[in-house]
Amino acid sequence: MSGSPARRLALATLRYAALVAVATLLLLPIYWLVTASFRPSADIFATSSSFGWATLVPERLTLAHWREAWSGELPRAVANSLFVALATVALGVTVNSLAGFAFAVFDFPFKRVLFAIVLATFMMPFESIVIPLYVLVRGLGLTDTFAALILPEVASGLVIFLFRQFFAAVPKELYEAARVDGASWLQIWWKLTLPLSGPTIATASLMLFVHQWDAFFWPLVAAPGPERVVVQVAVARNVTLEVANWGGLFAAASTAILVALVPFLLLQRFYLRTVTAASER
Repeated sequence: MSGSPARRLALATLRYAALVAVATLLLLPIYWLVTASFRPSADIFATSSSFGWATLVPERLTLAHWREAWSGELPRAVANSLFVALATVALGVTVNSLAGFAFAVFDFPFKRVLFAIVLATFMMPFESIVIPLYVLVRGLGLTDTFAALILPEVASGLVIFLFRQFFAAVPKELYEAARVDGASWLQIWWKLTLPLSGPTIATASLMLFVHQWDAFFWPLVAAPGPERVVVQVAVARNVTLEVANWGGLFAAASTAILVALVPFLLLQRFYLRTVTAASER
């Protein structure tokens, strides 16, 4: 009876019910944030002392906070963040796939040591290298430029690892056959292995995009000028020591969440597939 259809159905129902409950708990704060951006300022925290129906469903709705947010620097910040994130994705996929290809295919001195260093880079807190990175960027004359926002984030140890795992799984006979046919290593990377690595490219693109979209500390340090403001900095500017514009903050934060949600929903299946495959190799 332990394997009866009724028991399996009951276990599946309980499992999905638990997943729905966990998802609801995780999404509830985001739902409240989005709905709060449509509430009048006087109603935002009016029901926060007790959880009830009025906490979830606004009694009055207004677009004033959204109009205020989009009449300020938020449109420029969204455009800047999109440009920075997409440029980082384009450069990052190229650079990291080349590095992963080299680690997977070639044998060279200190290969294992260098790969261990690459792996260590994505375990290192970014705050620990902010000062030397800023000194380097300032020395190159790149402060308050888009290059200062893009170039330090192009190389990613985790993305190199994912590409290396994929390229290492490609049968070596394919590489040897391509070399016998006269293909150069760059041609093999571009025409043979890269077209096969679609899920890995999608996963790398998602990781690089979300990382840049969520960036706050480095843009605040490296490009503080209004011309290069990014979305997370624009969101944070709704709160100061003197005043907090909660409606504008929630509207700007909702915009940041909704834009980042689009590539995640489109590419999440590739992300899960690639991460699972990389962990098994």
